[in-house]
Amino acid sequence: MLILITRPFEEALRSAAKLEDAGYSTLLSPVLYMRATETVWPQGIIDGLIATSAQAFELLDLKSEQPPPEMRRLLPLWLVGERTRGAAQRKGFDGPVHIAPHAKQLAGDIEVAVKPPARLVYLAGQDRKPDLEKRLRKAGLTIEAAEIYAAEAVEQLSDIALEALRAGEIGAAMHYSRRSAEIFLALMNKAGHDPKVFPHVCMSEDVAEPLREAGCNARCGAMTNEEGMLDALKEALRCNSEPSPPVQDSSES
Repeated sequence: MLILITRPFEEALRSAAKLEDAGYSTLLSPVLYMRATETVWPQGIIDGLIATSAQAFELLDLKSEQPPPEMRRLLPLWLVGERTRGAAQRKGFDGPVHIAPHAKQLAGDIEVAVKPPARLVYLAGQDRKPDLEKRLRKAGLTIEAAEIYAAEAVEQLSDIALEALRAGEIGAAMHYSRRSAEIFLALMNKAGHDPKVFPHVCMSEDVAEPLREAGCNARCGAMTNEEGMLDALKEALRCNSEPSPPVQDSSES
């Protein structure tokens, strides 16, 4: 039995390592790939930098030496997750840093600590939820998005994933974003496979919604992180392996 991981390749490798450490066999079939854009670094005075994904720094093109090294050493950082901090440091961003576990808390922390008319640059993807930017603009802050990367949909699931689907070897699928869940459903439909035949484990209720609308068994963990997903996966597989109660023959009543 294989656990299908649908997130972009580099992130999928890390997730696969965690799952295999927990005793699962995994199969990678990313439904998105990350493409760097040619965004130009914003000019003028910047009071802080926001990033909610390590991809924002990993795909940041610094060949033009913008921002200059001195700015990178001093610019305050508002980040989601330790991986994002690590990616920032590898690109030379060593300023004062604040880490939050998710974007909603990060927005609240910025609201408390940063006062208008501060100008913050948000290193972002082209496809993103607007919640963080809306909230901070409502608080009177100037938020300028620098769209560093684009998440592009693949045209089909990987050949090895399609083969495993045909053989009935997929025990569950893992989904980390709503968009990737929606793309997965479209790719399954394109390939003529039924996504309802195995359970789905999702990072959050928002990710699970399109799967549930399609009639799938989609579960979330108590925590919106990978540890929560591992707990949800264990429960999903346990429930999926339990035999269904026998159907009573109406002629016996």
